[in-house]
Amino acid sequence: MDFIIKKLILILITMSFLDYFKNVNPNLQIFASDSTGININFGDSIQVKGNIKNLKDRKEMYEKEIINKIKQGRSIEEKMGQPFYGVRSFFEDDFCREIGPVSIIGTVAYPSWCNVDNGPFSIFRNPNSVVIIPLTLELNSGFKVNLIDTLKDGLQADDIGVIKGHNHNPQTLAGPNFKFGQDQLVGIIDHNQNLMKLYEISEVGIYRKKQFDKLFEINSSYDLAIDLINKKGQTYGGVSFGKNKKNCFNHSKNCLLNSIHLLEYQYKNNAPEIIYDQNWGYITEKLFPPHSLIKDYGSLKKIFLSRNFYLIIDINENQLSEISRVNFRKIHYE
Repeated sequence: MDFIIKKLILILITMSFLDYFKNVNPNLQIFASDSTGININFGDSIQVKGNIKNLKDRKEMYEKEIINKIKQGRSIEEKMGQPFYGVRSFFEDDFCREIGPVSIIGTVAYPSWCNVDNGPFSIFRNPNSVVIIPLTLELNSGFKVNLIDTLKDGLQADDIGVIKGHNHNPQTLAGPNFKFGQDQLVGIIDHNQNLMKLYEISEVGIYRKKQFDKLFEINSSYDLAIDLINKKGQTYGGVSFGKNKKNCFNHSKNCLLNSIHLLEYQYKNNAPEIIYDQNWGYITEKLFPPHSLIKDYGSLKKIFLSRNFYLIIDINENQLSEISRVNFRKIHYE
């Protein structure tokens, strides 16, 4: 009887996870609205039936139709929520009224996002004029739907199941019969539910000697450019999140390298630790580049359905008075 109950629970968890591919997450709608001001080139979604017939090389299908589209940003869309002007407007929001300044875990009080003195937003140089924009980067709906079809039908991937969390030892996930350099593990991560659906693709032909010891592939091959637009409709300044570091390549006239940051937000009350990285500035997650939706470990790929951020524009009042709009651009190099 216990075995049957456990089986039923596993089936319900799996069904819940797969429903994400068919429905818009309600928490996501609250966090990042469908407001305009973001120009997106979605690219082509995966055309499963045609590719299954035409592509004989499984490696080419795997890399071209899944991995490269994510790394190049062609399967990713941006959604921007209602901005906050000054930290006070954020702390007075219903979100902060609900969670309060601290989160109690066991007997320890941890600062929340809404902690004025010790929370992530206590680092701002311009607390009265900083702009805080909720930003969600997610796989577009067509890509998500066809992703599962491509794995199962096109690549004959084995469905290993759904597990809680995604920071597991890859060696344990692989098992004793896993062939490094030939087989692939693909984990599809839903941050909001803290679940990962795991697939194994046999004999995909990646031919790599390295295993899972560290990230050794570039996780993103495009720049995410943040443009601040003035009242004349011209670019006032900005910064780009590139492949290897935050840069000024696309904003040489007025680069706001030390004023614009991406802080990842996850659905939990206690705030993450703020990290200052030499290449990226202030961050909350050691996933580089910060705007990537994939972690490439060679024989293991972790694909995020979405990641939520606060885009921080830490500018003074005079600078803020010049700005009328914030735009996003994808700059492709492949």
